[in-house]
Amino acid sequence: MAVQVVVFSLGQEEYAMPIDVVREITRLGEVSTIPNAPSYVCGLITIRGVAIPLIDLHVRFGIDPIKMTTEGSDSQEDQNTFALITEVHGNHVGFAVDKLREVRILENIVPPPSLVTDPFIGGVVNLSDRIIIKLIPEQILESDEVKELGQLISH
Repeated sequence: MAVQVVVFSLGQEEYAMPIDVVREITRLGEVSTIPNAPSYVCGLITIRGVAIPLIDLHVRFGIDPIKMTTEGSDSQEDQNTFALITEVHGNHVGFAVDKLREVRILENIVPPPSLVTDPFIGGVVNLSDRIIIKLIPEQILESDEVKELGQLISH
């Protein structure tokens, strides 16, 4: 089954989210810190007057946020430069990503290898030059985590 997706990168890896769940894509500006928030929460971003929690997918997925440049020096300039605004369990949530790659149709999506047990990985696409991991945004955060974020924002 073919699905249209937004392809983005976190470090050196590429991921995709179905375009029908992405409400908006924005370049990250100011992020306000939320006291006592879980470690995977960058803070809040404001879009048209609405505060939206921003999730750091590096932390959530356990990906090292330091990226090696071609010269071999450490660089964080590309880390968390965009936010994909989605709706998760009825709430708007932003996912911080490094780079937007493309909008494309993915075909030949295969289930993840049996050793991969993360519920948010919906499949893998093996292209001739790279691998793209298809994500299920509703599975990145559990409903009680989204409720907790809502409580942090309302206080």
